Amino acid sequence: MSALSAEAQARGVEVDGRRAPGMLKLMRIELRKMVDTRSGFWLPIAAGALSLLVAVLTLTLRHGHFGTYSHVFANSTQPLVFLLPIMGVLLVCSEWSQQTTLITFVLTPRRWRVIAAKALACVVVSVAALVFCLIVTFVLTPIISHVPGGAGSLSLAMVGQGWVALCTRMLIGFAFGTAILASSPAVVVYLLLPTVWAALLAAIPGLDPLAHWISTDQTLEPLLQHTLSATEWAHFATTVGLWVLVPLVIGIWRIHDSDL
Repeated sequence: MSALSAEAQARGVEVDGRRAPGMLKLMRIELRKMVDTRSGFWLPIAAGALSLLVAVLTLTLRHGHFGTYSHVFANSTQPLVFLLPIMGVLLVCSEWSQQTTLITFVLTPRRWRVIAAKALACVVVSVAALVFCLIVTFVLTPIISHVPGGAGSLSLAMVGQGWVALCTRMLIGFAFGTAILASSPAVVVYLLLPTVWAALLAAIPGLDPLAHWISTDQTLEPLLQHTLSATEWAHFATTVGLWVLVPLVIGIWRIHDSDL
């Protein structure tokens, strides 16, 4: 039995037939790939541990007077907002670094389906990250918080915006990984963008109005701070179009035309 046939049996795909794996099956495969490597295994554990630590610090610093549900939820998402994009980068680029693209695209010749499955996996991980933050918030806050006026509440709108923030950040990393197809350059470019943009704003003050439309810091951070207005949602949509759709289109074109 060839290595390709063994891999096909492991995925439940017929090599000699025409049947392609369903989208849900592809998504489960991509979710498994996220934790198959050493970095993929430890990265979500580190993200969860940091999120838990930040929540505890929020509840204990200054005698817990800022330990409201909204503060704890917003702060607990910050480590995930930073690390989920890196998981998105690795999900795509690991195919090329581990040289598994031949098997992947032979078993699923329509490459766009693989990309779609990876994107769906990112959405599922962002939902899991949101659930984790909510559990941390609603379990720890009543136990540790000492806010004089009570811990307050957490609206459904803020919960939804929290998921949008997590999902968008991860999809930005995924899109950059798709466009660059190399882990280290993609991570470096993603991490350097805020610094480069801040330097441009400092050097060219006339860019300030434009920042509200294309700066990820200025359009995504409000998602965890307050309920967005219609104008702020327009800023957010423009940012998504620039930092998710544009690199994703470039990446799909590269992957479609690339040699295995």
